[in-house]
Amino acid sequence: MKYKVEAEILTVVSCFENGSIPRENWKHAEHLTVALYYILNSKSLSDACDKMRGGIFNLLKSFQIDLSKDMPYHETLTVFWIRTIADFTKSKNDASIVEICNALIENFDKDYPLKFYSRETLFSDEARKFYIKADLKDVNENFAFDYKSLSHQN
Repeated sequence: MKYKVEAEILTVVSCFENGSIPRENWKHAEHLTVALYYILNSKSLSDACDKMRGGIFNLLKSFQIDLSKDMPYHETLTVFWIRTIADFTKSKNDASIVEICNALIENFDKDYPLKFYSRETLFSDEARKFYIKADLKDVNENFAFDYKSLSHQN
């Protein structure tokens, strides 16, 4: 169990938002934590995705990554995880954010998207810039907003 109280989650979100989370502490679990918080505290999934995307870009700048030379941001993974976490959360009606977050971390490792995407497709330049559909196994595409409207244009 990673989190014991909601305050720990709020600290991660706050450090993400203000760019103070150390690069070595920004791992998969922290990505899931922030995404869950945004899903639970946004007007829509589109809004949650926008917050996550903007926050990641802010964080990359705080890590002093030159985004004109290196683009570690990945639109397909951002949209995939927002949708996956939102779907998972629907099955946890009476659970607290701490319980949901710990279950997410326990059940979804960073390689989970590879059940749906080939490595070639998922790590393509196109998948980094735009949301693309899975090529191995269908992902529930009944998502609450238009993927194309979210595509990050560099």
